[in-house]
Amino acid sequence: MKLVVANLTSGGLSGGYRKYLSRLMPLLAADPRISRMTVFMPGDLRLDGVDARPWDPGDARRGYASLIRDVAALAPDLVFVPTARYVAFGSVPVVTMVRNMEPLAVPFGGNTLREGLKNIARAWEARRASRRAARVIAVSEYVRRYLLEHWHIDERKVGRAYHGIDRPARQDGRPAGAPPALFTAGSIRPARGLEDAIRALPLVDRGVRLVVAGRVDPGCEGYAAALQRTAAGLGVADRITWRGQLDEPAMAEAFRTASVFVMTSRAEACPNTVLEAMMSGCASISVDHPPMPEIFDRAARYYPAGDATALAAHVRSLLDDAAARRELGAAGAARALSFSWEASRDQTIAELEKALA
Repeated sequence: MKLVVANLTSGGLSGGYRKYLSRLMPLLAADPRISRMTVFMPGDLRLDGVDARPWDPGDARRGYASLIRDVAALAPDLVFVPTARYVAFGSVPVVTMVRNMEPLAVPFGGNTLREGLKNIARAWEARRASRRAARVIAVSEYVRRYLLEHWHIDERKVGRAYHGIDRPARQDGRPAGAPPALFTAGSIRPARGLEDAIRALPLVDRGVRLVVAGRVDPGCEGYAAALQRTAAGLGVADRITWRGQLDEPAMAEAFRTASVFVMTSRAEACPNTVLEAMMSGCASISVDHPPMPEIFDRAARYYPAGDATALAAHVRSLLDDAAARRELGAAGAARALSFSWEASRDQTIAELEKALA
């Protein structure tokens, strides 16, 4: 199979998408089922062993004329667009992927009007791409069911390929005597639901700290300020540490030193932070809506989104029971073994082959 991967973005790459590209693309390029692979992408991300070529995002305003010309010169059998956008490359089949559920499930959801309208446009483009593509890859069963039930995409052309997770180097356990701490991670935007964790803090008491990793997304500065006001009003501002965006070693250390990982997000597809939390062996508490139960399975305790009282009750219970924390962490580590980049490669190639067939 001669494959072109076209990353149709406006230039920015989220941390999760960077990891997806840096882990999966080299595996695809090295697989004997793919005879030649070329990746077009903006930015400066380097992919080991991959023929990666720069692409000017401004070409979108010209109807992708340069990209279409460059792809045609390669004469691929298939074009894979992982960003839920559609471009016609002549008679070459196109496979798209849906991996961002916020524009689909909660386009406004506390966002500014401008950001909400952007989400509407993103959802429109994802729906258009899903309808026109030869095949659609969903990154979880939740996403697949959404495409079938809400957009009525032909079931015969929608498949699934989960993201993978790295196997970490062996680490020592949590430092003895360290104060109890909750950890959560992800871009700071309304869909993350971080207010749940902040409102749970005064109900937990006991000097428990909350550590938040993640940058404030552009356009979400008002939400970040509202979180600060909520924390100050509840008297817990001094118990929250805002770490900003962490690199991989710092994330691994944050999981290692956390008592409990908390997932509060309202809109996810196949969240990398959940996979990382499980692989780290961190005891987890999560919102109960999809895809969390699909990903965590029995490796988390669940609470209804927005119910800080229920979240706090789970936190108190786990902090009081070290054996329960260890058991939940071990269940997560075992569950994480179901997700690997090698499995993601095989699932992705299977979907690409179906598109050719």
